[in-house]
Amino acid sequence: MKDKTFGNIEYSEDYGYIAHKNVIFGGEEQSVEVTIMCDDDEEISQFQRDAFEALLQGWEELQHKIAAAILDYYNDEEKGAYGPDDEAEYELWWPDINTEEELVKKIHMASIIIDSEYVMESKGKNPVYILFDRDWGGEDLEDNGVAVLIEDGEVTEVGYKDIAF
Repeated sequence: MKDKTFGNIEYSEDYGYIAHKNVIFGGEEQSVEVTIMCDDDEEISQFQRDAFEALLQGWEELQHKIAAAILDYYNDEEKGAYGPDDEAEYELWWPDINTEEELVKKIHMASIIIDSEYVMESKGKNPVYILFDRDWGGEDLEDNGVAVLIEDGEVTEVGYKDIAF
């Protein structure tokens, strides 16, 4: 099926509609799954379309805000929160990441989540989650990665991917 905002979409009983987009992040084009959450037989709302369009309109500037927020989160909250006792292995788990440029080499956009209109109404204007895979923290058996919540063009929350669900 073709949507005017998201292009080719498929319906998934687990989440809603799924689209695939190429997005540039950190100077590299990345293929990203866009999930538009909805219940059975529910159409994509204008509210959801507006949120995605707002994300793309401010994308150039927003990329830097996202990288800065994840960098702060990594260094202030996540780095060293758990891991091996062996010092050499610990260094592999938690590398020094001090700049946005270093950070964008360690994260990879995985998906964009646009929640159902009902859930979105409880958040700020144009809320969208962006989920990243990451190259730190050892083997990520639970696919925790890192996620950001964007509201009205600002990063308002950073945490593990599960903040989006």
